[in-house]
Amino acid sequence: MAVNRFGPTFPRLFTAALLQELSFMLLIHAPGYFSRLGASEGMIGVLYAASAAAALLMRPLLGRVLDLTHRRTVILVTSVVNIVVIGGLATTQVWGPYLWGLFLAQRVFQIALFTTVLTYAADAIPVERRTQGLAIYGLSGLLPIAIGGFLGDVVIAGFGYRSLFIMSAVFATVAWFVFWALPVLPIRGPQPRRGFWAAMVQPNLLPLWLATLLFSVGLESLFTFTRTFVEDRQVGTAGLFFATYGVCAAVTRILGGRLYDRIQHRPMVVGAIVLYGAGLGVMAVAPSTPFLVAAALTTGMAHGAAFPLLSSEVVNRARESERGSAMSIFTSIFDIALVLGAPVVGFLIDWSGYLVAFGVVGVALTIGALAYGAWDRRLHEPSPAMVGEEAG
Repeated sequence: MAVNRFGPTFPRLFTAALLQELSFMLLIHAPGYFSRLGASEGMIGVLYAASAAAALLMRPLLGRVLDLTHRRTVILVTSVVNIVVIGGLATTQVWGPYLWGLFLAQRVFQIALFTTVLTYAADAIPVERRTQGLAIYGLSGLLPIAIGGFLGDVVIAGFGYRSLFIMSAVFATVAWFVFWALPVLPIRGPQPRRGFWAAMVQPNLLPLWLATLLFSVGLESLFTFTRTFVEDRQVGTAGLFFATYGVCAAVTRILGGRLYDRIQHRPMVVGAIVLYGAGLGVMAVAPSTPFLVAAALTTGMAHGAAFPLLSSEVVNRARESERGSAMSIFTSIFDIALVLGAPVVGFLIDWSGYLVAFGVVGVALTIGALAYGAWDRRLHEPSPAMVGEEAG
């Protein structure tokens, strides 16, 4: 597949995003560093929850900045701050306010950078290939999950956590130079900008917020509790689950990408969320490793389709002048699922076990997906081929 079919900037954008995600994924090992400094599991959880809350509070400002400023400018500025903050983490020695401030800043700028680069990708990819292009672009985030986890283990074992932070900063720095080579793209459409909250309550975007919330709750349930699940059930390993999940998601995007711009998105979104719910159901009853692998295949396939479909629909329906706000809202829903959904699922696990917890989430996803489909159908939205039209 020729990547330049997604626009002349796509190869550079993909390379930069891949390097930036590698930088991010190395930091999934940060809790191990915090633990060595004496932090309890509870305190680490509080720090991550605080970072998600800070990122949510930042979203309206980020949306406004993205709507009024060139995305490339925002990428370059947030990248520099992110590099400095990661480098600062390499200078920490104790669990205290200095480390907390650096980590909170890193998480906020990481999320801002992710949202901005995704918005730039939506701007740069030709309209007629937007969904397929976003699906392929998404591989820049899936591949580093496996690479970053393995590479981080090697670096920590051989050189320690300080070297991990330095390597993360190096990847981010190389990414900055690739981002620098990107052109400035126009940001304003023919319609006036109404603001962040107007985009949030735009009628034809509301069903998409519901669908994204459903998908993100399922996603966060798995990513938060799979490790404890396999240890409790003594079924397979978390590494096996996520490797299978990531490969299946990537293959789904590569093989299915050509279809995404040719058929209606609504039925595929409904099907993907229902499939994710079914995968959680398989996970809930998994008595052996083959069932765990089946759950990973099912949910990975659903993830491979759901994210590019939802992100493309958000771009298609939002006003061009409010695209930054819309994408900021879209990515914020994943933080909401982490802040609110993960504790609820955790409580269900404590109260009645994984069978009930994963089963309840799976059923909720299925019912919610059908409700989304019915709601969205009533709005009589145009097909994905008629992109750019605004019905809000």
